[in-house]
Amino acid sequence: MAVLAGAAAFGAYAYGVTRGFYILDPDQMCAAAGARGDHVITRATLPVSVQCVTWKGEGTELVPGWVNPVVYGGLALFVPALGTAVSSGLRRRPAQSSGSSTGAISS
Repeated sequence: MAVLAGAAAFGAYAYGVTRGFYILDPDQMCAAAGARGDHVITRATLPVSVQCVTWKGEGTELVPGWVNPVVYGGLALFVPALGTAVSSGLRRRPAQSSGSSTGAISS
């Protein structure tokens, strides 16, 4: 469960962050996304955001609306699932005898 949640969160984050990475200049990239006029690209890490912003302050978001809910939902599932997996693994670990000099585990 932790692996799937982490993979979903990482995949959605990577998809959102890489939106807007083109060899084109910002005006061509924003025009390809349907935004008109001269633009500057702005980026935010969390929430994931890549915007084409005009000099008037009007922005066109390039990151799809589903990216941030998947990132936050994946992280919300990943953290407790990882904690549960670690605590479960620690409880199942056999107790080692401290008095044995051969290193064998006594049962």
